[in-house]
Amino acid sequence: MDAPLPYPETWIEPPAGPVLVVAPHADDETVGCGATLALHARRGDAVHLLVATDGQLGDSRGLFPAAGYVERRREECRRAAAVLGARAPRFLGHDDQHTDAERLRAQLVAVLAEIEPAVVYHPAAPEMHPDHHVAGRVTLDVLASRPGRVRSFAYESWVPVVPTHVIDVTSSWAVKQAALACYGSQLVYNDYARACDGLAAYRAIYLPDAERVEAFAETTHGARR
Repeated sequence: MDAPLPYPETWIEPPAGPVLVVAPHADDETVGCGATLALHARRGDAVHLLVATDGQLGDSRGLFPAAGYVERRREECRRAAAVLGARAPRFLGHDDQHTDAERLRAQLVAVLAEIEPAVVYHPAAPEMHPDHHVAGRVTLDVLASRPGRVRSFAYESWVPVVPTHVIDVTSSWAVKQAALACYGSQLVYNDYARACDGLAAYRAIYLPDAERVEAFAETTHGARR
């Protein structure tokens, strides 16, 4: 019989920054770990957002003018970042649903060298969305090839993770919800506020005294998991 999975470690607060968040699309940073990012920012950690794609295909029913749609999504992300307390996001400009792995690798190497983060949050590698999968896999490959040890964690997005760490984000949940509200172009398609609230409420099964919990899977190179 297989051994049971280890119980996730409880963070009293997230690991100390500076922080880099790799987001395949504008909104993934808030959906995946927005409340935790708000805790980082509240403590004074520098939070840097890296958005891989231009999000051009995010309006499948043509509800918004095509001209200026990419800039609309970028402006939503800037507003969300400000709500979370993060630095102004960087947009890498990959075609939506066609993230170029080698180009992303070079960009990520350059950003890591510039920022020297202590913590990196990224989408899980075993994701079904191609942009999420590429972003997760490239992030892991780049971090494994760097000298030193940067702690890295997969956040929950399209695919839930098997958590190694959980954190009570009740105190910053309203900040996450306010940041999500900035993404009007996406909320007409998906009720992210309800979806995130449901997942975070369910994740509180690990911390019964908490109302909302975000969960992560540690992917630090060489870490036991």
